[in-house]
Amino acid sequence: MKDVRLDHGLLAAIRKLAAPERRELGEAIAAAQGAFGSPHAHLGAGVRKLKGRWYEVRAGLDRRIVFRECDDCLSFEFMGNHDDVRRFLKGAK
Repeated sequence: MKDVRLDHGLLAAIRKLAAPERRELGEAIAAAQGAFGSPHAHLGAGVRKLKGRWYEVRAGLDRRIVFRECDDCLSFEFMGNHDDVRRFLKGAK
């Protein structure tokens, strides 16, 4: 299982949320970490490949967390809705 790293900006945004929302995000991140590398488990955890090494995991109805696969970890870098994620990916490298 790969380690998880959170971008400082994402961590700051998560800290501003209410406890139930933070818990939901934590569960989504843990599910992505556990399912990563098992394509059939991706669907159950809400993980979807976006482009290149970028993926997203659903955390609720309208919230997605974008992460990328690194050699030694999963780096969670952005949170937003579907449109926010599309805009983020346009500038992502």
